[in-house]
Amino acid sequence: MQPTTSTTLSRVFERIAEELDIPDSLHEDAVVQYEDVASWLSAEDSPLAVYSPSVYPQGSFRLGTVVRPITEDDHYDIDLVCQLVIAKENTSQAELKTLLGDRLKERPDLKKVLEESRRCWRLNLAEHFHMDTLPCLPNPERQPNGILLTDTDLVRWQKSNPIAYANWFRDRMRIAFEQKRLERAMAANADVEAVPEWSVKTPLQRIVQLLKRHRDVYFAKDPDNRPVSIIITTLAARAYNNELDLLKGLTSVVSGMPKHITYKEGRYYVLNPVEPEENFADRWSEFPARRAAFFEWLKRAQRDLGTLEGVLPQAAIGSLAPVLGQRAVNTTAKSLGFPVNPSVYLPTLQTPNTPALAPTSHAQVPKWPEVLTQKVRVRGGVYLLNRRKKLWDLSDRALPKSVSLKFTADTQVKAPFDVHWQVVNSGKEAEADDGLRGGFYHETGTSRWETTRYAGTHWVEAFVVKDGVCLARSGKVFIRIRG
Repeated sequence: MQPTTSTTLSRVFERIAEELDIPDSLHEDAVVQYEDVASWLSAEDSPLAVYSPSVYPQGSFRLGTVVRPITEDDHYDIDLVCQLVIAKENTSQAELKTLLGDRLKERPDLKKVLEESRRCWRLNLAEHFHMDTLPCLPNPERQPNGILLTDTDLVRWQKSNPIAYANWFRDRMRIAFEQKRLERAMAANADVEAVPEWSVKTPLQRIVQLLKRHRDVYFAKDPDNRPVSIIITTLAARAYNNELDLLKGLTSVVSGMPKHITYKEGRYYVLNPVEPEENFADRWSEFPARRAAFFEWLKRAQRDLGTLEGVLPQAAIGSLAPVLGQRAVNTTAKSLGFPVNPSVYLPTLQTPNTPALAPTSHAQVPKWPEVLTQKVRVRGGVYLLNRRKKLWDLSDRALPKSVSLKFTADTQVKAPFDVHWQVVNSGKEAEADDGLRGGFYHETGTSRWETTRYAGTHWVEAFVVKDGVCLARSGKVFIRIRG
């Protein structure tokens, strides 16, 4: 059966959005980066510890609407909230901001890349990321998650609620999210809980990504008037009607967004749905050019993205490349088998290289006689380098450098027994640092910690030994570390 035009166009948009998404490897790198900073701010020996710091991501990383930068030289923006439990009458905005900045400056690697901005401290991290860390206090009028923000341009504390906003955004797409997560779990023959939430993308999240990329291209030469993402995200979520088909949802959203902008007493309002005192469009009155630019852009988005139902996919691809980016659209066309003009085709951004398994003749031979009557299974977790927080479960995905791994041997062998771990590294980096290893390590319990240091494919294996005899061995658990 041939797919319908509508279904095919939905797949085109889905693939374009996939090309715009942050690669899994970079998403994991971002998690490591912001959890590392969060751990530093909230450590027990931190001067902030007396204020019970709560550090968490907000914005597109929390919502699952990150968009890949247009060029490889641009950076992803990570937004962190650092909430300190201090009554606002006991501090000032300047004092609060200084408190956070002083803690960041205590760590030399963070101090070196730190700069101050209007509401936050920005960390210009290596390679791919900027991290904006926002100091705030609890808002006693909006408990449990309302916050009060600093702002060097404004005298009064600003109000927000990023946790409640994220929950509201998820509620707008809950039906689609649960269905797509279930589909992914069934395809992988796994439990639903084993599918990370950030890896599931709903039509609403894809629509927001497409709109943000259309905005980025449209305002490439006018960045000062570029609409902020929170306005686009809020209007799109309000206009979304739980469509499961991406094309139908996109068409409905771009036509419905204007209905959720209000005008009263000479001011425009795009209200925060969970904090009615926060108007995301508050700067439109101060900068009317931004307001005009938004409405002009929205008209263009309606024309470019909201009038394609019934259009042949090949024709749609031709019209989408100039407004969503040549790389994403032409890569999509190639992957779906549509003709591509070689002069405008650009490959997708390269993913980090993971060297294949190199020779492992240095691996030692097990020294115990084997009577393999029992079984042992190894499970693992990925942690911050300081081991204070688990980031995700170990899987077959390649790992970033500079994280800790905890391996645990599950066995039905009756105690007492010993667990010996063989750790074998391979590849040029390990060899150059005299780090190939290959021997055995005895642990008093059933777990062992390692760190990811060398790019390459390595392995660990657990041996359960009782009375000098190996009763179970796990088989090699391969660990791939990105270059």
